[in-house]
Amino acid sequence: MVALGLGMLVAALVGAAGPYQQTREFREVVACDRGVGDCFGNEAGSIVGRRTYTTTSTTTDANGQTHTSTTTHYEITWQRANGSRQARDVSSGFYVKAKQGQPATLRLWHGEVVGVEVMGGEQWFLPESGTTLSRWLYLAFFGLGVLLWGLLFGWWDGLFMLAFRTFAWMFMSFMPVDITTDALAYGWTTGTDLVVQILFALFFTGIAAGLLFGSLGG
Repeated sequence: MVALGLGMLVAALVGAAGPYQQTREFREVVACDRGVGDCFGNEAGSIVGRRTYTTTSTTTDANGQTHTSTTTHYEITWQRANGSRQARDVSSGFYVKAKQGQPATLRLWHGEVVGVEVMGGEQWFLPESGTTLSRWLYLAFFGLGVLLWGLLFGWWDGLFMLAFRTFAWMFMSFMPVDITTDALAYGWTTGTDLVVQILFALFFTGIAAGLLFGSLGG
């Protein structure tokens, strides 16, 4: 377990090196765009579709009780100058402003659409390098968990408890990884937004940590 966890951790950190550097390069363009303007490429496009949909997730706690939650997603589809289309989830506020058939300005970085602007609103997306970096960080966190389990615990008490602890451990990483990746790409938020991010991270990470350590104590 120790060797497996250590191997996963090292492999993930090595794999994250390239996406990390690319994300930092993206951050430099973001800073330029905020300071000077027009540092990203621009392309005329249009909003050709919009829809809402819901997803339902079910979780099981250490006592075997199931909890179901439903999330509403807001999706728009834009069309580029070459006729290709792409759909992405956006915030509810931007969804209201992005009307079907409305012209849009697409912000480009290395040919990738990283932002969409319409009259009165804009939506930015994490570049592919940032998404890849997140995946490597999740793998690194998973490898760290395997390493710590091998060093500190290592007992076997059933497949359900293994899956439950794995879920709780990985859930602890969601907010920290998301905040870190966004900060690398766009810079740290300040003021009230930063306080809200920290509170959300502490809240959700604390719940997962409580479930995890509760299962260890049981």
